[in-house]
Amino acid sequence: MDDTADIEQLEPEEIQETAPLESPFGMYLREYRLLNSLLFSLLVLVILFAAIWNIIIWAAPAGEAGSDFTDGGQQVAAPKKQEQKVRLMQRQKSAKPSQTFTFRARAVSDIPVPVVDIETKNLNPAIVVSPMGNVGDVSVNVDMSVLNKAFASSFMGVKSKANKILFIIDYSASMRGRDVVMRDELSKAIEKLPAVGSVAVIFFSGPTWVAGEDANALHRKWKGDNGKTGWKPVDGYKPKRPKWLPVTPSNKKNLIKAVKSTPLTFGTVWDNSFEWAFYMNPKPDVIYFMTDGNANDKFKGMDIIKSKKGRTKIYTIGYGAPQGAKKPLEEIAAMSGGKSKFVDMDKIREMEKEIGKKPKK
Repeated sequence: MDDTADIEQLEPEEIQETAPLESPFGMYLREYRLLNSLLFSLLVLVILFAAIWNIIIWAAPAGEAGSDFTDGGQQVAAPKKQEQKVRLMQRQKSAKPSQTFTFRARAVSDIPVPVVDIETKNLNPAIVVSPMGNVGDVSVNVDMSVLNKAFASSFMGVKSKANKILFIIDYSASMRGRDVVMRDELSKAIEKLPAVGSVAVIFFSGPTWVAGEDANALHRKWKGDNGKTGWKPVDGYKPKRPKWLPVTPSNKKNLIKAVKSTPLTFGTVWDNSFEWAFYMNPKPDVIYFMTDGNANDKFKGMDIIKSKKGRTKIYTIGYGAPQGAKKPLEEIAAMSGGKSKFVDMDKIREMEKEIGKKPKK
């Protein structure tokens, strides 16, 4: 009987199955499956945490174009601050004005002797902004020097450059018959002043007063003479002192009105005018002093100028004055660094004719 027949004849209980052999790794997994589960879970958590951390804390690589982000896990370093300073300076440099602007105005008198020749130079409105040092500070430098001695002007052909101009003008009765030219020239000088400075106008005869006051009324509030005592305010009267006026259209209009309408009154004493002038604060840069009389030292006028003039320059104009007036007027101009000019009566009559030819407004 063959083997196949023998097997078929065995009883079911006599047939045994052979179990497969278990590997060591399988045995390890089976015996420590709880521990292995814990370790596997821990590994998954670590990987998940690392992925989330990388997403939240990620920073763009240094030098990457278009990136404005910084590493959230680092402090802002000094190189980053320096980079910001450099960018700021570059922007300021590109914004700095590359041009300067010059404004120039020139006026020429219509009569033979020019009244005002005004020239405003180098008015640069630019504000210069510049980076300073390596600490990122920024300073603003404004050039204010253009406001010092800001404009040039002239009166009766005598030119000067100043920021604060004072006119001291003879309104004595002896000017009668020749005051047409004086009023016309003075009005033009005031009209053509540019609006970058200050002006004041003083009239004198015996009294001294500020342009715009009632000359006849205030004449009664002064007493004196031209020969011995000079002129002084009466007891209890306190004269109005001159103040600087900005060169505005309204101020020019009022001054010109006073120049044309103020009457001539008795006396020719100018020492009080200079006393007032040098008490102004600040003192004038330039004084135009015009008279038709002798500027003698009878009432200490020269002493006042010598001791109180400071840096003020005085430009004297002898207007149809006698020959004896020439020397003292030249002395006043010389001691202050100014200039002196004389206009004789022939020239004055010539100028009157030119004024008469102009159409009346």
